Amino acid sequence: MLKVGVQSASWYNKNKPLESFEYIKSCGFETVDFNVDLELYAPTLARDGITPSHFDLPLAEFLEYYRPFKEASEATGLTIGQMHAPFPVWFKDKDDVNEYLFMALDKCFALCEYLSCPAVVVHPVLCPSFEEEWELNLALYRKLIPVVKKYNNVTICIENIYGRQKGTIIEGRLSNASDLAKMIDVLNEEAGGRYFACCFDIGHANLTRRNVKDFVKILGDRLMILHLHDNNGNEDNHMIPYSYLKTESDYVCNWPAFIEGLKEIGYKGNLAFEICRLYFAYPKPVHTEALKLVSAIGHYWVDLLKGE
Repeated sequence: MLKVGVQSASWYNKNKPLESFEYIKSCGFETVDFNVDLELYAPTLARDGITPSHFDLPLAEFLEYYRPFKEASEATGLTIGQMHAPFPVWFKDKDDVNEYLFMALDKCFALCEYLSCPAVVVHPVLCPSFEEEWELNLALYRKLIPVVKKYNNVTICIENIYGRQKGTIIEGRLSNASDLAKMIDVLNEEAGGRYFACCFDIGHANLTRRNVKDFVKILGDRLMILHLHDNNGNEDNHMIPYSYLKTESDYVCNWPAFIEGLKEIGYKGNLAFEICRLYFAYPKPVHTEALKLVSAIGHYWVDLLKGE
């Protein structure tokens, strides 16, 4: 594939679906990461309780709700390369919310099938200890095996997530490549097929001081999709790659090594950018040019990965 993509947050207007897709295509993008997570914000459910939404609709009506999105995708030729499901998917002592989120995940998998979207990100849950975190996430993902199997060509992608403790970035939620690879292997063996893969978030790896090339190489063919964005090493800035320098010639995030890693494992997925904060960092009159810069970086990387 090696298509250049971007998340739907900020540019997609559900009242103008075709115009939205035509706009982002004109900026140089070929595929979309659909932010369904923004349409059902899980922390609000946990805080305020469950309120009515289109996720309550019967499945056929739920899918019909997204018909304009699907038609705009097809009309412009922009594929839906991946989807970001609501998160977190579990809250302690919130059984009603957890049940509702499980139902919502089921509908997200159905939506993936409807949109011909091959991958959906389901975040792991953060716990106080490594042991608790491993067991809880293993149980949660196991519960999703019979659900995702109902749908054709849909893969659950587990993302490496960081944690915070007293304001400091810490290990957390499968931010170690070896643990993440092991989780994926255990689940796929139990599922009897490739129903789980990895969404590698390079910004999160940078925050947890990972060697991004080694991370990619450990994942190997488990790596299915990407979240591409830059940060200063201390905050999850979600900015344009190459934005932060340690010295005049040394990036905070080692982008050249990352591309080398992708090339060495023969990565053939999409290059999907998760750069939502550029809309806050840059004045609105230059947003289009900023997006064109992002897509230009993506096409540059495609050429590097193809050896051109």
